[in-house]
Amino acid sequence: MKNQRTVLVCVTAQSSSENLISAGKAIAEKHSAELEIVSVVPIENNEREFDPQVLDKLHTAARKYGGEIAVYFSDDPTMTVCAHIAKRKPVTLVVGFPGEKSNNFISLIHLILPDVPISMVDAKGTVYNILPNEATPIKI
Repeated sequence: MKNQRTVLVCVTAQSSSENLISAGKAIAEKHSAELEIVSVVPIENNEREFDPQVLDKLHTAARKYGGEIAVYFSDDPTMTVCAHIAKRKPVTLVVGFPGEKSNNFISLIHLILPDVPISMVDAKGTVYNILPNEATPIKI
């Protein structure tokens, strides 16, 4: 999958992320692209908060939908995902719809990498797109 067009799905270590991976697969098929999943687990998580079985479920979901998963351990998920995006250059980034306690993750990625299309998927599966400014050339 090194030189393939990809759709990158960003998930957290939650069992509900399979719905997001499923939506990412549909978006990947629409773009004739491969599915790739990325998850960032905070290093500061202690053993009481971190459940390795959730990562196992993410790996299972990735295989179920024909995707590969990359898991990073970092306390800076925004920069970690941005570095992965810069390396992989996906067709679009798929993320969950931000909740009430949003940490501005999506806004920061859009600010740092404004040329990357972002597809936000809500709990019902509706996709909302943040597209690059047409006046800005896409850097490859």
